[in-house]
Amino acid sequence: MSTDHTNYSRPLRLAAGSSGANEADLQTRLENSIVLVTADAEAPAVAATLRVLVGNLRRLPVRLHLDPSGGDGELDPNLVTDLEQLTAGIDADRSLSVIRPEHVTFHVHVGTSSTSAHVSGVADGHGTRLRPAGAAVGSLQQTGTGLGGVLTGAMLTAEVFKDVVAVLLDRQGPIRSIDFCPVTLGEPDDTIRSLAPLRDIALIGGGAIGTAIALIFRELNATGLLAVVDPETYDHPNVTTYSLGDRATAAARTPKVHLIRDQLCDVTVDPIIGTARDYIDAIDAGDKHMPTTVLGAVDSVDARHEIAAIHASQTLDGSTGGDTGTMLSLSEATWTGPCLRCYYPQRPAQGPSVIDLLTLRTGLPRDLLARGTDKLTADELTSLDNLTPKDRAILQSHVGKDICGLGKAFGLTGENQGFNPSAAFVAQQAAALVVGSLIRGGVTTEANNVQYDALFGPHGDMTLSRNSKATCRCQLERDIHQDVRTHRRGR
Repeated sequence: MSTDHTNYSRPLRLAAGSSGANEADLQTRLENSIVLVTADAEAPAVAATLRVLVGNLRRLPVRLHLDPSGGDGELDPNLVTDLEQLTAGIDADRSLSVIRPEHVTFHVHVGTSSTSAHVSGVADGHGTRLRPAGAAVGSLQQTGTGLGGVLTGAMLTAEVFKDVVAVLLDRQGPIRSIDFCPVTLGEPDDTIRSLAPLRDIALIGGGAIGTAIALIFRELNATGLLAVVDPETYDHPNVTTYSLGDRATAAARTPKVHLIRDQLCDVTVDPIIGTARDYIDAIDAGDKHMPTTVLGAVDSVDARHEIAAIHASQTLDGSTGGDTGTMLSLSEATWTGPCLRCYYPQRPAQGPSVIDLLTLRTGLPRDLLARGTDKLTADELTSLDNLTPKDRAILQSHVGKDICGLGKAFGLTGENQGFNPSAAFVAQQAAALVVGSLIRGGVTTEANNVQYDALFGPHGDMTLSRNSKATCRCQLERDIHQDVRTHRRGR
């Protein structure tokens, strides 16, 4: 695929699902949208919040402006320079304009001083407080933390997204006052809870949620030890969907585990290029240490079942999805149940997937076909030797188009199915729930299942207690799982 310009296909697809508009019209709309960011210089966690907010907004093709003197006090020039470099790394062709524009589509403010911005937000401890225009924040309970800053930036991005994309009214909630903490799962309070040094923890998955978890760890100045497991390298479409990395990272095809390692300067990271199953094999061979806690950041039922097979004491699993990719959730699991198989039962056998069928028919590699918004290139077509004339003609007509359309082109599906992109601001909120659970102590007397839509925001009925499924392996094979745990912990 071409790498001359930043690839916005994934956020545009997410936006299309939420707005009902086609991607070409959305791109034009966004390119004509002027977003102004202002901030109070001394707002709690202002640097972390701005890094997330400005980075997220640059992952959309909007016209992005920052007014360093638009809030209470002048922003630190070094922070402004950092933000300029951050946005240039994502898209060098769309610079951050450090000037107040004459006309504004949407004004977003970080801090408590502005009541005229469309939406304002500020970190309060590990949580956030958001207010619509005209509503004051009031007093804060604590100094904002890195977790609070990331959550604030993510939730402010959601409010901008709803407006500039013109999300359908039945797929969004109005801008409203929100007071939420991912540790308390309610309002921010005055109890100080710190992230303990990481120990016996494995992060499985270095994608959208995995990089968001790593971002939060970085902003919290995390210390300790962390195993990170992922088999893939960072690619150009990831620039506009992940919380870490840029075009240079993609050009270097950096392994995702190395990207996370390099971002966590105070954490000793063990980068494992492989799947959860590879990690289990290494544990069973005595080459790796069995974790007590697994942070799940994968994107399929099968991968979650692999995580369950680690039999860690607890798993804190984050996910995104839903019809438009804006749903997010936390699933707290234990090896005694509920485990991740209780949350995600095995789907009935459905035969080969579209990707399997395309691999067999064309010879294109599975990892290429799985990157749905990559473009099929002429070189990739030339490398295929065993094509029928008909199939070669189909592929020839698809050169330069999204790979996810091949299923339809070959008559294997009626539409582009199987690829549902997320967005950084959605994954960051899922990651905040995961890290919030870790700070809270993970699973205690009950396992929590938390779920909400990023375009509606947290609400009072989003948290449920989950029980084990009587027919799940964690109940039927508990003695076997105990023996496995004993063996692995004794290695």
